[in-house]
Amino acid sequence: MYLKSANKTEPKEVSDIGFRPCRAQDVDTAVPLIYSSGPAAFDYVFCDGEKQQAQEFLRYAFVRGNSEFGYRQHIAAVIDDQVVAVGAVRRSNQNLPFTLSAFMDIVRFYSPFAAARTVARGLRTEMVISPPKAGIGVIYHLGVAESRRGQGIGRALIAELTENIQQQSLPVAALDVAETNPRAKELYLRLGFIAKRTKHSSLQSKFGRVTDHTYMEINFGNGNQLKL
Repeated sequence: MYLKSANKTEPKEVSDIGFRPCRAQDVDTAVPLIYSSGPAAFDYVFCDGEKQQAQEFLRYAFVRGNSEFGYRQHIAAVIDDQVVAVGAVRRSNQNLPFTLSAFMDIVRFYSPFAAARTVARGLRTEMVISPPKAGIGVIYHLGVAESRRGQGIGRALIAELTENIQQQSLPVAALDVAETNPRAKELYLRLGFIAKRTKHSSLQSKFGRVTDHTYMEINFGNGNQLKL
């Protein structure tokens, strides 16, 4: 499989993609990619009074670095020194510290009443997109630059993240996919993820909504592997 090179005269192989931890200075590139992984849900949770609040909050939390939205949690896919995709993995022993860090980010970013409403929306969203359970590494915030989609970058990033999960001795890799994103769901099925359950959602505000999500996983403990 090939990626188009910048000058469009020679193919660039998927192997030319590099991976590295995100840095705070990646904020301008990384946050739009993170936001693209679920814009309607981000708008539901983090827009309290204005449409642009979701990305503004994500920028704030990304640079602070400590929560599930922070740069320390994310991996960047890089081609020619440019970030072309991002993703992250979280595990169950991070649930409490991430919750506390996100709470602190929220109360510092929003006014008191807006912070309370935002926290409430976030907790309701976790009823649809649940935090990971023990033994599971959850892949999340997968975003590929629009100009680079369909070139195998998402597949390569998922392979990198699942390898990270296995290196942590976690037997299961999992993710949640919106039912409004059938193309992504089809990719995950081809890679060997198995759909386990779909959670229905009626969560909606004037800014966004949380759609139905399907939880999918690969159980490495049962001898399953990613199908590349």
